[in-house]
Amino acid sequence: ASIFVERLHSIQRLQDVRDALHLQRLQHHTNCTQSPQHLQHTISTASTALPDSSTSHHRETSKMAAQTPQTTGDFTNKQFSEQEVANKVIEQYSEAHARTFYKYVMGGGGYDIHYGMFRTATDGVFESSKNTNAALLRLLDQTRPVTKDSVVLDLGSGHGGLSHEIAQTFGCKVISFNISPEQNQMNLDEAKRLGVGELISVRCGDFNDRANFPPSDLGEVTHVISCEVFCHAASKPNLLADVRKIVQPGAALVFTDIMGADGADEKALKDFTDRNATTAMARPSQYLDWLKAAGFCHVGFFDGSGHLLPYFSAMLDVCHKQGAAMVKDGVPQPYLDKWVASLTDRVAIQKDKAVFAWGLFSARAPGPLY
Repeated sequence: ASIFVERLHSIQRLQDVRDALHLQRLQHHTNCTQSPQHLQHTISTASTALPDSSTSHHRETSKMAAQTPQTTGDFTNKQFSEQEVANKVIEQYSEAHARTFYKYVMGGGGYDIHYGMFRTATDGVFESSKNTNAALLRLLDQTRPVTKDSVVLDLGSGHGGLSHEIAQTFGCKVISFNISPEQNQMNLDEAKRLGVGELISVRCGDFNDRANFPPSDLGEVTHVISCEVFCHAASKPNLLADVRKIVQPGAALVFTDIMGADGADEKALKDFTDRNATTAMARPSQYLDWLKAAGFCHVGFFDGSGHLLPYFSAMLDVCHKQGAAMVKDGVPQPYLDKWVASLTDRVAIQKDKAVFAWGLFSARAPGPLY
């Protein structure tokens, strides 16, 4: 009995440590001033606090983990609750091998990690992603003219590719809001290299954090742009309502997102939800209704779903042709293998049933155009 009680106490102490680590991890990703080294120090310090009876087990587990390729970002058979999704977004994008993978497969070596629009038969992931940027910037300027006095909020800015192009094109201030400190630093470094560092500021935050989003100190935001980010929102209607609170009267909102096609069965979208941190996928008709319910007007949608099949195919082509290079750069082979399987299924189901949808949304807050 005494041994059983001691084991219960040990389990509780271990859980307390894990809870503390979880809290530290959240704080790390909310506060950009904390470095990866700080987080590693926290983990190392907490590990020494494990009860003596579990030390050998902890060492063996660590040894096994070091020998086993990590495949985090694998969400097979999981669809997350609103409370879980934010942490899983961090897992999907922040780790080094994931950043490397996405820069190959969606960025084509660049900083634009999103779906693309194809203008020629020779376009790949890099060219098509740049075409999407151009389409977004045109639509943003058409929805409300962008001037040097504008302030654009890039919501879920990732590596900052779109933020850089906005600053370069319009010469206006851009606020890059993003959950990953590592991506944010890459954004700032590249902005400085491009000569637009003075125009871009970075805010590290989580739009699923209801206690701290929307922030009240962004100033007068005239435009909001976002690219394939709202799919990670715990509650998409809540996020759109929060965006409405941020912007000034007459502000423009333009975004793209990956969705399920209207009428698609959620089970048919499984190969996407197995590889991405999501709650239920939105439908185009739902976004239109949610935008209006949030108080936006002049709501529109360009259906670009026809670009998905060539883009899925281009992603798969990169995996096949550059897989060895990705593995050499630190992408675990099991992680890559699961992506190849997922994309193979995704290409097939989109070709046969067109269950995924994608496109550009635009809307304005009520108020003056200029």
